[in-house]
Formats: sequence, C-alpha cells, structure tokens
Amino acid sequence: MLEVWFSNIKRVGIRNYLVVALDEVIVRICESKDVPVYKRDPDEGVDSIGKIGGNHAVSGLKFRILREFLQLGYSVLLSDVDIVYLQNPFDHLHRDSDIESMTDGHNNMTAYGYDHVSDEKGLGWARYAHTMRLWVYNSGFFYIRPTVPSIELLDRVAERLARENAWDQAVFNEELFFPSHPGYEGLHIARRTMDLYLFMNSKVLFKTVRKDSSLSKLRPVIVHVNYHPDKLPRMKAVVKFYVDGKQDALDPFPDGSDW
Repeated sequence: MLEVWFSNIKRVGIRNYLVVALDEVIVRICESKDVPVYKRDPDEGVDSIGKIGGNHAVSGLKFRILREFLQLGYSVLLSDVDIVYLQNPFDHLHRDSDIESMTDGHNNMTAYGYDHVSDEKGLGWARYAHTMRLWVYNSGFFYIRPTVPSIELLDRVAERLARENAWDQAVFNEELFFPSHPGYEGLHIARRTMDLYLFMNSKVLFKTVRKDSSLSKLRPVIVHVNYHPDKLPRMKAVVKFYVDGKQDALDPFPDGSDW
C-alpha cells in the first residue's frame, strides 16, 4: 500500500512529501525507493506503539508527531497510506481555515450538513424538533495550518487518547464540533469541508460515482479507500480506472465489504 501511495505521489509531480516512519523497515524501504523519510529519535512510547500497537494506537500517535511540524511553523497535509493520488492536492486547497478536511459523507447533505427533524408524536404540537446533522471529518486526510487553535486541537486529541480507550477519529470530531457548554470550553477553530467529489472517499466512488456516467468522467484529486477492508486491490483498481483508462477495473468489487 505504501508503494502504491508514493508511486502515485511521484507520478502526479508532488515534491513536498515526507513519510514519517515508526520502524527501520519502513526507513529502508523508503531509502531504497528514493522516498524522503523521517524517523523520530528513539522514544519508548513511540517504539512500543510502532512495534505492537494496533491501528487505533498508531492513529493516535500521529497527532503527537503532527504537533512537532506545526510548532516549527509548517502547514501540513496529513495523509494515510490507503490513498491514491490522481492530482496535486496543493492546487485544490483553500487555505482559509485552521483545518480543511475530507468528509466521510457520501452526498451533499451528509457531507455539508442538513436539518434533520426528530418526531416525538406524544408531544402533540411540540412533536417536531430540528437537529443539525453532519457526517464526520476523516482523520486520515486533512490540511492543518500552524495556528493556536490547530495546536490546541492536536493537544486535546492526544491528551484524551492517552487516557481513554477511544477511536481517534471520534475524538478528533468531538473536539472539532462540540460547542462550549457548562463545564466545557469548546475550540475556537475555523473548519472547511473539502469537496466530496475531488477528495473522494471509497463509499462515494463504489456506491455512486462508478455507476453514474457523468460522475465517472470526473477526475478526483484523491481517492481514499477508507470504507473498505480490501484496501490494496481497490487501490490498484482505482489506478487502473483513472490512470490506465480501464473502464471495467472497478466492476468486480461490491459496493461494501463482503462481511
């Protein structure tokens, strides 16, 4: 997956990229492929997570590492490796917010927000209550600028993950969106949701886009295979479809997973 990731980064001409490695195996692979790589100085906590940690533990670690780059004044486009690059994403960023993130939503409503009406029939005239709904931001692909709210976000997420048995993406979104209320001071942070057809998740691609003759002609900036466990074969199929022009490359896969 890492090789598919950096091969397509090179193909579209992205030069300002860096692999953050947690072990020497990844360092050697990157060096042998002329891929820029960075490994932090030995750290007991980092080393143990890199060797024995699950995917959620590794995901939590990235918020600590990311903070180091922001402290140096760099804006960072953080990327998981289950992503295929089809265009240079830096040409499509707005850079007007503290954080700019891809969405797990699969249409305009779920991606950008909608008014969801709750109905409690026993209340008579007062039965209807309006609620605002938004599908979560994906913590595997976002652009974050070196601002005070951004650093505070990373600190809050890292601190909670250190003491809670929680999913990093859930914590990431709670800290981004929960408002101030009694006993809690919310983040004063500016957010932007990326275009769901340019920064495309795999639910959008396999459930909708590949079946629509018009949408399938669009060329996304990235495709993130976040909704499916068979990541590598789907990543390769995305390359065949968008890069090699093989029109039936996506056909063998189900909309969801097999389990």
